[in-house]
Amino acid sequence: MSVTRIAIAAALLTMSTAAAAQTATEARCIILANVYAKQAKDENAQRLAEASLYFYLGRMTGQPTGPQLKAALDAQAKTLTDATAGALMGECVKPVRDKLLLLQSISPQQPAKPPVKPDGR
Repeated sequence: MSVTRIAIAAALLTMSTAAAAQTATEARCIILANVYAKQAKDENAQRLAEASLYFYLGRMTGQPTGPQLKAALDAQAKTLTDATAGALMGECVKPVRDKLLLLQSISPQQPAKPPVKPDGR
């Protein structure tokens, strides 16, 4: 009986550790995407950053309370520097870009429509 309890406790601990790591990544990407969406000079970069923001907001595990979300964001904000922000944002954007490309790859191709000609011409 005690072996079963230990196994269950170990499984729960592993799952909560993985969830905490995932939440940390999501929190970091939310912060970075928010900054890049506001500060990027290139319009495409801004759009990708905004899409990333919504992507990671949607991936937040469970339903964190306001204080839990704030704590996660504050903890990750402390780890970010100007020197690492670009590379970390690149890591955040990659899964978003991969999902967008996957969606495009399965979308039906629309045939090009000829331009509409005015009546009688």
